[in-house]
Amino acid sequence: MFSRRTAWPVAPSPFAIAAAAARVDGRELLDLTASNPTTAGLRHPPEVYAAIGDPGDAAYAPLARGLSCAREAVAAYYGRRGDAVDPAQVSIFAATSEAYADLFALLCDPGDALLVPTPSYPLLGYIADLAGVALVPYRLAYDGAWHVDLGDLRDALARPQPRIRGIVAVAPNNPTG
Repeated sequence: MFSRRTAWPVAPSPFAIAAAAARVDGRELLDLTASNPTTAGLRHPPEVYAAIGDPGDAAYAPLARGLSCAREAVAAYYGRRGDAVDPAQVSIFAATSEAYADLFALLCDPGDALLVPTPSYPLLGYIADLAGVALVPYRLAYDGAWHVDLGDLRDALARPQPRIRGIVAVAPNNPTG
């Protein structure tokens, strides 16, 4: 289902195995691979803590999929409309481009294709180029309101082309609203 571009081994490295064994033996380790200084066990001068109040406030724990309260709010929004959405299946992004880039990389291998509406988000082509993904357009029609031209979508699916991994369908869509 997901892209094969990063079929990296997921087994622990020899270093990770040795570090885990040392921790089990009770040896104290200084992990120089930690990129988050708030988890490295560094002790700051007391005046730093006095300035911020609670030392716990200095901790930084990023959540790659977004704050759980935000994901729960999205799920509740859809729940009020009769759609059951599990907050664990919701991801919050800082921007549309970030979401598209992550999804293209997650779902597509270089050379794959996605069907995209036209007109559509103006940066899709650039994002697809960076991911090595081809975009196959299908038409949005306007008759007082924008909608998918189903005949054109069927035609796009029938044309010979690279492996199609998905159909991008967004409502409301930029620039059509």
